[in-house]
Amino acid sequence: MKRQLKQALLATAFTLPLAALASSVPASSGRPAIWGDGPCFLMTNSTMYNSCSTRRSYELPLPLSTAGSKTVHVTASGATSSNNVGCAAVGVNREATLIWGGTRKWLPAFGSAQIITLTDAYVPVAGFLYVGCLVDPGATINTVEYNG
Repeated sequence: MKRQLKQALLATAFTLPLAALASSVPASSGRPAIWGDGPCFLMTNSTMYNSCSTRRSYELPLPLSTAGSKTVHVTASGATSSNNVGCAAVGVNREATLIWGGTRKWLPAFGSAQIITLTDAYVPVAGFLYVGCLVDPGATINTVEYNG
């Protein structure tokens, strides 16, 4: 019995850190920030690609189960610096009068899928979290992973 309890505690100790970034959503769960930009975003395997000739905005709401500081990882890609993606994670209070975070970060490299790490969002109790991305022509947003 003691051995089983030790094994259970050990398993919990290893899986809890992994659960910290357990929530993820495909890019297709978001929407263009400007509804008229809808035709610009094409979906393939739930990734979203900007097919227009200019930069467009895309937002992804992120469902939460806890308040507090949030880390968000956006996986995106662009072939060159002309196909960049820049995202910001933002926490908002329920009245939508206060925001936390919002520092925009861009793809660290080009030519393959890259992770943009956003660490400055805070969500109060009963608040909400979203990621807003600027997506250049030919760039793709794949997934968003976060500690919910």
